[in-house]
Amino acid sequence: MQRAMQPALVFESGCIAETLRTLPLPFILLAQPEPLQLLPADARGRAATARIPPSLARRSLEDMEATLPEARAVVGIGGGSAMDAAKYVAWRRGTALYLAPSIISVDAFVTNTIAVRDEGQVHYDGFVVANKVLVDFDLIHQAPPHLNRAGVGDLLSIHTALWDWEHGSDRESVPFDAEFAARARRTLRQVTAAAASIRDVTDAGLETVVRAYAEVNALCLLAGSSAPEEGSEHYFAYLLERLTGRSFIHGEVIALGVMLMSALQRNDVSGIRAAIHETGVRWRPEDLRIGRDDLVRTLLGLRDFVREAALPWSVVDEADLTRTVAESLVNSL
Repeated sequence: MQRAMQPALVFESGCIAETLRTLPLPFILLAQPEPLQLLPADARGRAATARIPPSLARRSLEDMEATLPEARAVVGIGGGSAMDAAKYVAWRRGTALYLAPSIISVDAFVTNTIAVRDEGQVHYDGFVVANKVLVDFDLIHQAPPHLNRAGVGDLLSIHTALWDWEHGSDRESVPFDAEFAARARRTLRQVTAAAASIRDVTDAGLETVVRAYAEVNALCLLAGSSAPEEGSEHYFAYLLERLTGRSFIHGEVIALGVMLMSALQRNDVSGIRAAIHETGVRWRPEDLRIGRDDLVRTLLGLRDFVREAALPWSVVDEADLTRTVAESLVNSL
């Protein structure tokens, strides 16, 4: 369990190719097209097979796993879908697992469960620990800068999530733990202190985000829930995606949710707005191509959504989310 909470992190340019050249054979390589093409041919060629993962639909994952050869390890390289596909195969087979993110926009490479889709709904299956997480700066810098900045949105959510967690502690919600909350706040301070390097997508900024991801994952495991970093801001994002039928860059839409929910909470709105601005993460509706009507519609439907989904208590459960309030929140952006 200790290794699960603090995954082995390697920060080095070229570490993916070096690992592939020395990994005991046979191993399976699951990678998305762009990072696969960037790998040196000699390193890529050592794999027993190299596949581009299908969708994360359960049946697709099952069919893929059944056709893969026997191997001692699985290597996943790419974005969130490649991370989850590799975790799925390693979990089902009990093999070693190596994960190498090509962008730092989601935390799938440090989390232990697998985001499997069942009829369009996300369910989290299994528990698997990567032997190593390979943070190869050469590869990550190939991605557009805004995708790497986006990852910080899922850390800035600590601001609103902790408010929901603490204020919901006496409402038969997830039990609040002051020690874990203090650790989460410390992580948030570390991230905001590194805002300039995150905005500039420096190696140090990328490392700050990855280490913060790992720390938050450990906190969630210890707390037995995602309350240290997930609250009303995530609920807003979930419903917005459902109502619009769109998939947004996760950290960007979460940052938008943080702006809206911090205003609803009356929770240091100017402070978190400044932090979001300094990190450079995109969040404004016009940048994400989200219309005003969709924002208002999401806010008006949020209370019914969280109650139907039986989500932990948040500000949404007690706020007076009338049309006037919803429009005022949208205007505040």
